[in-house]
Amino acid sequence: MSDQYEAVFARYDTDGDGQLTEDEVTAAIASLFPAAEVDDLSGIVQALFAEYDTDDDGKLSVTEFVPLAENLPELGSQP
Repeated sequence: MSDQYEAVFARYDTDGDGQLTEDEVTAAIASLFPAAEVDDLSGIVQALFAEYDTDDDGKLSVTEFVPLAENLPELGSQP
């Protein structure tokens, strides 16, 4: 697993619990697209969780996050 993705994951994991919640992912995506309203992102975030939350626990682990970051390069390359 790439150290780059782990570092990005840690930055988005604002409460440091090792899991990304829908709110944390929404905030991450909103930071990439500042003109977007957070309400407009809820459908996108729910679709991402439906695809990448492979254990259906409502959170993304770092191993679930890596494929998402690989498929959404903007998310994985955030400085």
